Amino acid sequence: MSPEFVWPFPRFCWVTPYDWSRSYLLPEQVATNIPRRGSLGGYGAHNWARGHLIELYRRLGGTPISVHYRELLTRHPSEDPERVPAHLPVGGEVTACLLDPDGQLITVVSRVEGAEHGPRGDYWEVTVNGEIPADEDPRLNGRFAYPPSLPFLAFLVQQHLRTVERRPLAPIIPIRRKTA
Repeated sequence: MSPEFVWPFPRFCWVTPYDWSRSYLLPEQVATNIPRRGSLGGYGAHNWARGHLIELYRRLGGTPISVHYRELLTRHPSEDPERVPAHLPVGGEVTACLLDPDGQLITVVSRVEGAEHGPRGDYWEVTVNGEIPADEDPRLNGRFAYPPSLPFLAFLVQQHLRTVERRPLAPIIPIRRKTA
């Protein structure tokens, strides 16, 4: 691992007690399809979705642009897909967009599915600008059975972006045409 690599927590954490007690508020300039603020009895998945953008903004800086939440639905395997629309909740998908301090657009899509009706069982996946983070350390991979805490998700995205910045560019090989 590189010298600037520092774990944000003393031990690996998927979920912290603070994940269930935080209330995330979206700024007015953020485009969203969910309420900007939580309320008593509000939908917990909306707070989880708002938390994606806020924790990414805290970790990466820049300008928050949008957050979009979508319910993932399916049908029972015994139901006819031509007659029965998807109606069983499987999970949720959050798309968060922000501009980093350099003005580059960062799009993070986090998808979680549950085991009961989900096609892959308990499953979580994140993509950063269309790429699934992969690392030698399995704790820094973008696929797992369960989603991490939102601060750790933001850390995972930050580490992936640092890795992408350090990737070597493909060498340019000049092609010479034969002259007749």
